[in-house]
Amino acid sequence: MPYALSAAESAAAAAPDSVEAWWVLGTAAAGVDAFQAAEEAFAEAARHAPEGSRLRAQMQSLRGKPLMSDGRVAEAVSSAREVIAGGQADTASLVRVSYTLTHAGLPAEALPLMLEATERNPDHAEAWYSLGSVCRATGDIKMAERAFKQAITLSPTPPVSAYFNLAYLRRWRDDDNHIPVLETMECRTSLEACRVAYTLFKEYDDLGRTEDAWDCLQVGSNLARKIEPWSAAEEAETVAAWKTHFPAARFGRPDGRPRQGPRRIFIVGLPRSGTTLIERILAAHSQVQALGELKTFGVVTHRMTRVTTGRRLAPEVVAAAAGLDPLDIADAYAHETAFLLDGRPYVIDKLPSNHEYAGLIRLAFPDAIIIGLDRHPMDALFGSYKLLFTSAYGWSYDQDDLAEHYRHFRDLMGHWKSVLGDGLIEVSLEALIADPDTEIRRLVAACGLPFEDACLRPHEARGAVSTASAVQVRKPINAEGVGAWKRYEAQLSPLRERLRAMGFRAD
Repeated sequence: MPYALSAAESAAAAAPDSVEAWWVLGTAAAGVDAFQAAEEAFAEAARHAPEGSRLRAQMQSLRGKPLMSDGRVAEAVSSAREVIAGGQADTASLVRVSYTLTHAGLPAEALPLMLEATERNPDHAEAWYSLGSVCRATGDIKMAERAFKQAITLSPTPPVSAYFNLAYLRRWRDDDNHIPVLETMECRTSLEACRVAYTLFKEYDDLGRTEDAWDCLQVGSNLARKIEPWSAAEEAETVAAWKTHFPAARFGRPDGRPRQGPRRIFIVGLPRSGTTLIERILAAHSQVQALGELKTFGVVTHRMTRVTTGRRLAPEVVAAAAGLDPLDIADAYAHETAFLLDGRPYVIDKLPSNHEYAGLIRLAFPDAIIIGLDRHPMDALFGSYKLLFTSAYGWSYDQDDLAEHYRHFRDLMGHWKSVLGDGLIEVSLEALIADPDTEIRRLVAACGLPFEDACLRPHEARGAVSTASAVQVRKPINAEGVGAWKRYEAQLSPLRERLRAMGFRAD
């Protein structure tokens, strides 16, 4: 691929007015994750295409994915809206625009585009798949199922992703599942094989066939671990860097800067620990807007450090972040997220892994509300282990890695609690489920909000949910997930014993 990129660069240099040459360069750059170069090449291709043409819309729509991957979400949304405004987008361009808008937290804006695309071209499998993704995020589960099934019917290649997403929309039965098809599906890549294995786990688990489900999970997790390697030693270095460069002495001093924009609520914790439920509880309040899972804080921080490293949070990145003016980080974050705001005085950023930045978030936004979720480690860790997270949470594919990450997670959260004190609001998922009325009232009061009855009915809250909990959180608060790990108690004994040896609860 580097050779192809070099050849494409030469072609673009030799024919700087050629749309095709810039398109080839953008495609080659995207293939090696050179996102900035890819976006610039697609932008040049669009600039050289005839104004108001379908070709320009096609090239412009290609900018979205590299912009999103490079963390330039506001630019990606602006670019997508230019495509729509031009009125010349073909079906493939609408699909790309829908991807941009949905991943930017605007699935409601993408929905009419995908409805138009499937009506205009009802045989376009990718359009149906995109419609399914949008409907899942907006809560129209029945339409999402219909769309994914249509994508499967029309797909010219093995529709692995459609089956994968379809599996998590509802519980499957002995007389209604896709196991025979999945068991014989031919996969072209390790990632496809990985997705099929996780899909089979979900459907076998629904049927209560735990031995078959576990076998599939082992196949999937072993593949995922190779695709997304993770190092406990590297995470230990990162945690040590946070503790070194953000000691207690940096906190507690009064900050006289006036707050700009809405008050920020950051919800952090392990994935599958109840962060989405807390988001929905607060989003049910009339004064609160949920923005979804934003990678923005970490992206702008990393960009501002100007450290070029393969690791997102290498110790040198943390050290450089400690030298930044937190107000500059706040300004950059506010700029990147401004397009999402609807004017409400409180907004939620719910990205579980923002726990890494909790101290820096407090310095950037002194009045930020930081909520940390706590859940029984066996339930939280098994909840992560049984899911395939694409390009995230590389620690979640091995029982030893799960335990090691949990140890580092508790270590870092303990540090943030010691320096933030009451500035870190702790919520137990089990306590919330056992006594929702009391815990929800406590949480709302801790956020400085007047109580509203709607917060007791988070399943009725409007707004998109694009996480793995998209279906679950549309049900009333329940204890379905409490102790779910016990179905696989014997298979999870290595994790349980590691947690016990580390001094954590595991019963």
